Amino acid sequence: MHVAKGLVPPTNRWYSGLVFDSPHPIYPMPLSYMQTAQGFVLGLPRVTASRHTISGPALPDIDINVGASSFRVSSSDLASVTIDMLNAVGRVLGKVVIAQGVPYVSYTAEVAHDIVMSEPFSWQFENCAVARVEGREYGLVTTGAFASQAIRLTPGQYVTFIGFPQDLPDGKTREDMITRLAKHAAYPVQRTEVSASVDGDLVHTTIRYIARENGPVAVIRMAHHGACNDEQLGGYHTVAGTVTLTSAKVFSWSTPRVEARGHLDVRNLPQHVRDELVVAVTQELSTVPRAPRDTYFAGKALYRQAHLLMLAEQLDIIGAPEFRTRVENNLLRWMHPDGAQRYDDKFFVYDDQWRGVVGVEASFGADEFNDHHFHYGYFLYAAALLTRSNPALRTELTPVLDALVADIAHHSTSQLLPTLRVFDTYKGHSWASGTAPFDEGNNQESSSEAVNAWNGLALWAAVSGDDELAALATWLLSLEAHSANTYWTNFERGDQVRSGYQHNIVPLVWGAKHDYATWFSGEPSALLAILVLPMSPVSHYLAKEPGRILDNLEEVVGFYEDYDVSYGDFLLMYLALAGPDHAQRAWDKARELSDDRIDDGNSRAYMLAWIATHCDWS
Repeated sequence: MHVAKGLVPPTNRWYSGLVFDSPHPIYPMPLSYMQTAQGFVLGLPRVTASRHTISGPALPDIDINVGASSFRVSSSDLASVTIDMLNAVGRVLGKVVIAQGVPYVSYTAEVAHDIVMSEPFSWQFENCAVARVEGREYGLVTTGAFASQAIRLTPGQYVTFIGFPQDLPDGKTREDMITRLAKHAAYPVQRTEVSASVDGDLVHTTIRYIARENGPVAVIRMAHHGACNDEQLGGYHTVAGTVTLTSAKVFSWSTPRVEARGHLDVRNLPQHVRDELVVAVTQELSTVPRAPRDTYFAGKALYRQAHLLMLAEQLDIIGAPEFRTRVENNLLRWMHPDGAQRYDDKFFVYDDQWRGVVGVEASFGADEFNDHHFHYGYFLYAAALLTRSNPALRTELTPVLDALVADIAHHSTSQLLPTLRVFDTYKGHSWASGTAPFDEGNNQESSSEAVNAWNGLALWAAVSGDDELAALATWLLSLEAHSANTYWTNFERGDQVRSGYQHNIVPLVWGAKHDYATWFSGEPSALLAILVLPMSPVSHYLAKEPGRILDNLEEVVGFYEDYDVSYGDFLLMYLALAGPDHAQRAWDKARELSDDRIDDGNSRAYMLAWIATHCDWS
């Protein structure tokens, strides 16, 4: 790993591809950044849209040679990273600082040395030198001795490289834009600080960009950040859409609050509906609960069983107490603090190299820290539902569950774990790959399972009486749900960046592309289902635009002309969110759905109950 000694390995970060093995490009927005043998390379990606992909790969427009032999990440925070450039004997030549959303990158010398640029810069303006590469303009400001393609730096002197906007602000000339942005870049960003709060119907997020001499900072405002009230400096075309550059060293935005939701309430449904649910639940209880060995499918099985138990207890079904015992035992089997000493499988361990908690049987690369929030969210959700009506169970579950919480959502400084391992505060969503060994950056497909993770975290915090954790979970849940709508299921289709893209959803979001694809299937039903499953009660966040639900389903179901497809259960549950009439239609079709179309993390009983609670039975 390219990290300083003692630094916690930064898995699941937007810059993780830089750290592990051979470095890969990273995408701090709007620039791309690549490490080279002697220095680093910057570019402004040229975004193109085809039928299935919106792509903006890294470009080697400006190659900066600082005379380095190696590099290491020496420090980081939630929105910036500092990289040491080292000479042949390991001495630090200088430090690169990259901050998310900032369209410039600074390099500050620790010792006197020269740096060389691949492109000549000419001093066209009073405070900025400019270079043009294949239709993109770049600038630099420096306190060193400048000479077209070389700069001499002494200790403490810096050079900042700028990627200028493609769009001019209203009423401004190119010269206005360049000179104004150069004034910001003359104060290199040094680090960031993040704060958040929950207040009424909103959650609030602030990233404070701390620049040299407390100078101004230019920051990109993306779609999920909301309307721009700060000074506008220009605009960029990115894979995430057209974005606005603003002057805001204290960068804040508010997001609609999403309340955590757990079990369904079916007690007030009409008698004939409850009778049908009794039959479905009773049939499910007659089978032995599944108990997979890996953390993903085990978590899904426990989630499924917890929902069945909640339904069985509400409907007073004979056999519910015995089923509760079996489900609790399945969960407790995973939650034994001494599992490594007692068992051969179904337990968690702390990995002191990667600094995190892993299950002994990995799936989907969980041993490389892929998808931990997807997996652990199911355990947290199931535990919260089970302990809600059996508080005594919490004592036995807490030690290991708290370790799972810490792995994905640790929120203080520690050498044992990273802070908020998977969550990207600036982007407002999680990243799923642990090491991000891809030229497209990090990625996440199942935005809905990420939402499920924070919903599970919030429910566990509630039954644990942990108000601080509950506030954190509500913040994470709200941001993830908002970004899921903004970039995965309900993105702005009229944005010029997406003009060639011919789909209503984006199943797989990367740093450098938005892709109509998944890691596991090319079936249209899977491409939508991965953005809505597991359809817990918190999935009401997907109902923001009922018309968009119908459009998204039409693209998929119109392909098959039927819901009797893989993941048809989740698609029918999604349909029910479009309104009572559509819920009634979903109910009718769900009653006829074949058993092999119901996912192993779902059940016929829960599917019917979920849809029934969205119908108008008056």
